Amino acid sequence: MNNSLLKSQINWNVWLPPLAFLVFLILEKELFGTYFSSWIYGLVLFFYGILYSLRYRLWHPAVILCLAGITLWHYTLAAHFNACLSMLHQMGIPVDPIAVKSPFHMGLWFVNLLIFLVTLPLFGPVPAKAFKLELSAKKLFRMAATTVSSTSDGFTSRPLHAGKTEFSKEQLTGFALYLSGQTVVFPVFTDSGIYLTFSMGKSPLSGTDPSAFSYLLFDPAGNISVNISERDYRQFRKTYSFDRLCESLGDVFKRFLLYYSSAQESKILTELAASKEYKS
Repeated sequence: MNNSLLKSQINWNVWLPPLAFLVFLILEKELFGTYFSSWIYGLVLFFYGILYSLRYRLWHPAVILCLAGITLWHYTLAAHFNACLSMLHQMGIPVDPIAVKSPFHMGLWFVNLLIFLVTLPLFGPVPAKAFKLELSAKKLFRMAATTVSSTSDGFTSRPLHAGKTEFSKEQLTGFALYLSGQTVVFPVFTDSGIYLTFSMGKSPLSGTDPSAFSYLLFDPAGNISVNISERDYRQFRKTYSFDRLCESLGDVFKRFLLYYSSAQESKILTELAASKEYKS
């Protein structure tokens, strides 16, 4: 039986949930004249907003998705108030649809929609970038794990020395900025050196100490250190040799650095794009 190198995780699928919602909504409206799908999908948006905020340690997903759910519910009440009251009546809640006047109006909903549309470009890029960084982290770990076969030891909190580089600080800074521009890693520049951080969970965008994530560090003396966070290490299905996994990850970045220094950056993107869900 084939198993992927990494444990499966819930990830956003941009198009499937809203398309499924529209299909169910149309079928429900035509067959039953109700709008339960709108209320359920609103709850789903709330759930995923909170889930991804907790997962990435960012507040932006909760704001965007919870506001999207509120906007959906607001529209349902504004456009189908009497139908919603009838739905409550069907559920056994004593409500007279005729006696209750709707406090919801489409004009107010348009204000709600405008707020959501303004909020989306303001806060949306942050969780979108966090998601892309997570995908890149998975590719990096898959590439590293394919050259590791031993499973003799487990996690250790200490970073692994992965050699030394003779490249200048300017070259290393350019390399870090290039990988950042391609949303491969999130660089952090400190007095201790240049951290290239990445993670399959808590996002480096959360502003926490870079040592809280998996990282590759170029210190001021040119030494290279690699560390894999415990949470990332636990995402592997096998207990790979921690030192070998760190060493392999360091080799991946050193190879990328050679590509960058020889003006062959496209090879970095090619290798990342070729990184698939390898089987073992």
